Amino acid sequence: MREKNGFLLLSKYRGAIMGFAALWILFFHEWILLSEQSSTGAFNVEHFIKIIGFCGVDIFLMLSGLGLTFSIKKSCLPVFYLKRLKRIILPFLFMGILRCVLEKWPMEQFWKNILCINFYTETIYSFLWFVPAIITLYLVFPLYYWLFSKSSNKLVFTAAAITLWLIISIFIRDIMRVDLFGFTNRIPVFMVGVLFGWITQNKKPVFTKLTWVFIGLVFILGLYLAYMTNLQGMFLLVQVSNCCIPNLLISVSLPFLMAKSLDLLNSFRYSRPVGIAFTKFFSFYGLFSLELYCVQEWLGGQLFPKLPYEYSNLTKNLIYFACATAMGFVLYFVIKMFWKLVDFVIAKVRPAESK
Repeated sequence: MREKNGFLLLSKYRGAIMGFAALWILFFHEWILLSEQSSTGAFNVEHFIKIIGFCGVDIFLMLSGLGLTFSIKKSCLPVFYLKRLKRIILPFLFMGILRCVLEKWPMEQFWKNILCINFYTETIYSFLWFVPAIITLYLVFPLYYWLFSKSSNKLVFTAAAITLWLIISIFIRDIMRVDLFGFTNRIPVFMVGVLFGWITQNKKPVFTKLTWVFIGLVFILGLYLAYMTNLQGMFLLVQVSNCCIPNLLISVSLPFLMAKSLDLLNSFRYSRPVGIAFTKFFSFYGLFSLELYCVQEWLGGQLFPKLPYEYSNLTKNLIYFACATAMGFVLYFVIKMFWKLVDFVIAKVRPAESK
């Protein structure tokens, strides 16, 4: 029997959706277009999918907000922060050290990048901007979630919080550094993720055909606004508006549509092998989505200039894709083993101390 609660579907296929988002970001950063500009239709579609690939970040943030509502209930606040830090610090630190050595960063630049100082004082794009952004959201999440939990109407609270964000954003849009809007414009989707997490745990909404039609229309509207803001120069309320309202609409609709599609594929006998294959493929990349993000741009800058000129764009893409997959997964595996070793040593030391 197919699941009728879309939020439970979202949780069920969360890993696969994260993997899809990770690959979409990789596509945005490093994919070399295959279509000739003369073949207008194919080129326009491929180009559009590529230039809005940063929407993968918004999907990550929505799923992060959702996931944190589960995590914060499982442990005390120090342990909550420790687990979040353990997940993100080593890939970030590894790439910082690697680039510092190879690119000969001054030590001051290294520490300012690692400590996320340059993110706020210079440009968010100084070094792997998503990591300082998600750390910031991790830090404020417990306070936000405490206020959220105290509210009698969670939907109204979320709408009020987003309205407050919008008012502040409009007020400071000519004052704040423009690149910072690339981060602050993603705050609403994180708030929506928190709301989705609470609904998943406390409600059992049944998604009817009309619900899915509505979600589909939201997705189409998001694509239209993404086209208008990215390719036609439309301005929507705040600076860097191409990564605000369009991405919000896409990231709160596309994951539901993906989850439903995967569930349908997995529900029928003849389509089940395809559904299983897609789910496992995307879930595999969901395992090391952060590590893949950390290595992809640096690897692309190192690899593409060294590939023979006569290679086709498809060949270059496949070589890069294989190398990024291998490097990201190895980094994930090594870090996972490192933390297992740390936990093992701590477990051995504690009994000895208790004696």
